[in-house]
Amino acid sequence: MLFINCPLVCELPQMDGSCDACEPDEAQPATQVCHTCSFAFCPLHADKHTSSTNHPLMPYYQAETQANGLVRHSEEAGAADPGKKDTVTVERLRCKEHGQEGSLYCKTDEQIVCVVCAVQGEHREHDIVTLYEAYVWQKSRNGYDLLGYTRQMGEKIQEKWSNPEVSAHELEDFVNGEFDELRRLVRLEERRTLHLVDLKEAFLTATAAEKIAEIHVETEKLQEEMDSITQQLNLLEQADKDSLGPALMRQAALAEANRLQVRAVRGRDYDRATRPQGPSLQ
Repeated sequence: MLFINCPLVCELPQMDGSCDACEPDEAQPATQVCHTCSFAFCPLHADKHTSSTNHPLMPYYQAETQANGLVRHSEEAGAADPGKKDTVTVERLRCKEHGQEGSLYCKTDEQIVCVVCAVQGEHREHDIVTLYEAYVWQKSRNGYDLLGYTRQMGEKIQEKWSNPEVSAHELEDFVNGEFDELRRLVRLEERRTLHLVDLKEAFLTATAAEKIAEIHVETEKLQEEMDSITQQLNLLEQADKDSLGPALMRQAALAEANRLQVRAVRGRDYDRATRPQGPSLQ
C-alpha cells in the first residue's frame, strides 16, 4: 500500500449526502456507499467503483452512514454554500451536547471533545490526550504518496495501452478506475491535511484562551495587591498625622523651655559681669 498507519476512518469527516467522486460543484446525490472505502457514490460512479475495485456497495442512508469526525457546524450553518469547506472556528470547537469548548482530543474516535465528554460523556473510557499531543501524533503519521501512485498509475496505463489484447472499452474502464482511485486518495489526503489544520487551530485557540485567562487572573492579583498597598499607605499616613501632632507639640515646648532656660542663664551671667563692684571688706 502507498500509505502507512492511517486508517481510512481517521481521515473522513461526516458524509454530506453527495457523491464523493463527482466534481464538488456538480456533485450528485449519493445512492450507494462503500463501507470498505467509507465513500458515497451516485449511480454512475457506484458502477465504476464496483467494476474497478469489486467492493460491495450498500444503499446510502445519511443518518446511518455518517462517519466519525470533527464537530460539525450547527444546523443553521447547513444552509450556507454547500461547496464551501468546513473550517475550525470558536463555534465549531464548542461541544454541541454540553456547550463547552473542545479542549481535549479523543484518540479512540479521533475527535475533538470537551472536558465533560472526556470525564462523564461517551468518551469517558477512551484514550484522551491534549490537543497539542494529538497534533504531534497526527502529524507524525504518514500520509498518502500521491506522486508515487500517479507514477505507478501512468506506468500501468501505458502497459495497458501497449497491450494489443486490451480493447478500447476495457482500456477506458481501466483508466476511469485508476483516476477514481487517484481522486479518492487526493480526497483522503486533503481531509487528512484539513484535520491537521483543525487540530492546530484548535490547539492555538485553546492556548490563547488559557493565556488570556492567566493574564486576567494575574491582573486581578496585581490590582488587589496595589489596593492593599494603597490602603496600608493611607493608614500609615493617618497614623503618622495622629501620633506626630502631640509629639511635635511636646518637642516644640521642650525646645522653647530649653531656649528660655539658656537665655535666663546667659542673662544672669551678663548681669553679674556688668554689675558695679562694691568696696571690698578687709
